[in-house]
Amino acid sequence: MTMWTSLDPAAVAVDPGGRATARLRVRNTGDTVEEYGLSVVGTPAGWARVEPDTLRLYPGSEGTAEISFAPPRSPDALAGPAPYGVRVEPREHPELRDVLEGQVTVAPFTEVRAELLPSSLVGRFRGRSAVAVDNVGNTPLTASLTVRDETNRLTYEMTPNSVQVAPGRAAFAKVVIRPQQVRWTGSAEQHRLTLAVRRSGDDRGLELGGTFDQRPVLPRWLLAVGSVLVAAAVAFVALWLGFQPKVNTATGETQPGASAQPVPQGAESPLPSAPPTQASPPPGAQNPAGGSGGGAGGGGGGGGDDNSSAPGGGPPVIPAPPKQPPANANAKPGPPWRMGYKPDEIVTFAQYRLATLNNVCELKPGWTAGVIDKLTDTSLRCYQEHVMRDQKSSRELTKTDPIGTLGRATLTSLWAQGIRPDDVKSGAKNYQVTQLAASFWWASQAVISNQDLTYDRGYARTGIEYFKSGQKNGQVTVSDDKIKGWIKQYQQEVGLPATGTADAATIGKLVGGSVNGPGQPGR
Repeated sequence: MTMWTSLDPAAVAVDPGGRATARLRVRNTGDTVEEYGLSVVGTPAGWARVEPDTLRLYPGSEGTAEISFAPPRSPDALAGPAPYGVRVEPREHPELRDVLEGQVTVAPFTEVRAELLPSSLVGRFRGRSAVAVDNVGNTPLTASLTVRDETNRLTYEMTPNSVQVAPGRAAFAKVVIRPQQVRWTGSAEQHRLTLAVRRSGDDRGLELGGTFDQRPVLPRWLLAVGSVLVAAAVAFVALWLGFQPKVNTATGETQPGASAQPVPQGAESPLPSAPPTQASPPPGAQNPAGGSGGGAGGGGGGGGDDNSSAPGGGPPVIPAPPKQPPANANAKPGPPWRMGYKPDEIVTFAQYRLATLNNVCELKPGWTAGVIDKLTDTSLRCYQEHVMRDQKSSRELTKTDPIGTLGRATLTSLWAQGIRPDDVKSGAKNYQVTQLAASFWWASQAVISNQDLTYDRGYARTGIEYFKSGQKNGQVTVSDDKIKGWIKQYQQEVGLPATGTADAATIGKLVGGSVNGPGQPGR
């Protein structure tokens, strides 16, 4: 009793969710009728079939069967080559069975799912959550985790900030969220969070939404109870003093109370001077109601000369250091600005923006307002280097601004930080549209005149006031047809489709420092 077998082809490739086939041939070389059982063995056996699974052959005859492979689109079919065998077993003579060996290669696919647990956090000093990352693909996964909030008023601790997940498995990371400022009284404040999960080599990733409700340390009911207790204590002390008996000395005189000590002249602290008032906006600049003006930037704050200071507006959240810039009559004016240049409000805006980055490049306290000192230079260089490494931006900043130079490409990038396409769509009216207009203004200035600097400083005052007020109540601008025209003009200048919509690609160009006339410092 003998038989002859053949497998064609011996190696096949298949996509998850797809189908591939091979053909098995069996010939009865014996002299009796024989029935052959067919089956697949090995890793692919769970998603492979043989049709038919039995061949009945007369002596000298030949039969064929089709082997089909249909791996599921799941981690059950791992990517890569998988050996298999087809067992051919004669029913009458099982000792003569044969196993033909082959190989099937499954193509890789990736699919990531993530969840923030819980997505709604409540706390006074911190909130804790966890991120679950599920790898439902058939190849190992490496993903990075980042968190941001809309107002940049929170800090985060992510442990770890990247995970490696095997197919069909899940990994977890812990997130601790803390507010930058503690709310002692008042109502709760809600912060909206976005957690991004990005797979290595893929910039799209997943974005998960969440909220952090920051509760006041002292709830309202406690304040009400405290007020009642204080009032009761004051009333008790008043009654006690009213009925306190007089104490007489041995001579019968009443013991005098301690007399108040006079305050020496000049000992009291002087009252703070009133803050300077807001200068009138430059001709054609944006007014607070959102009207647009002339020039490439249009919107902005008040204008002024080189020595005007930022207007006051209540206690600043990030106060400028009480240092005075060093007097140097020979110092050069900007733009662009470097260490040793004269003080300028535009530099002060850049310092406020750098001081609120909430990352490794954040400007540390102690900087001197208006000049690029050592702390500002360190933060500025760090920011420029990170922009040049950011895969989502155009990374063209240093074509115009060398590292350590605050010029129009860097200011374009600083103004565009934090803008989202949904915030500046047509008809929007908010501070983010003002940011967008200021970015276009700096990006368009291949040549900067003294009149242009008046508009630039108007924008700078608007930004300074926004940060001093805790990034609230910024001057608003309407995204109208004029803004749409600026968007189209900028898109044409940097090689993007002129759609008139500030999409992610356009904002990425702004953040990356793409400007009209790269390489021209502007002045």
